[in-house]
Amino acid sequence: MKCTTQNLFTPSCVSSPNTDSMQPITVESALIEKLKMAESSTEITFKKNTVSKLLLNFFKEEKTKVSSDAVLLMAEMLYVFVEEAAQRTIKQAVAEDCDKMDIEHFEKILPQLLLDF
Repeated sequence: MKCTTQNLFTPSCVSSPNTDSMQPITVESALIEKLKMAESSTEITFKKNTVSKLLLNFFKEEKTKVSSDAVLLMAEMLYVFVEEAAQRTIKQAVAEDCDKMDIEHFEKILPQLLLDF
């Protein structure tokens, strides 16, 4: 049985302000994109400023400072978390014999992902 859903998206549509509708992503295209990223020399990272602001939002005292090493470590942790979430979502979609990944696949792996981190 093949999954057919219209509520699929790619990360590119999240950052693109001109995208009005969600774009579907197939499991095959996600795996191909992952292989291309692994072969390229450029690494995708989180901006230090963004990570720093995220961390500072969770501190109760405004005087709290975050060192640059802590920001780099947190950025790496975020990268690992997102990468693991993507891999588990692809694996879940393949296990269900689906051609496309859906938010439901992500929702199924989310509880165990949060427990693992």
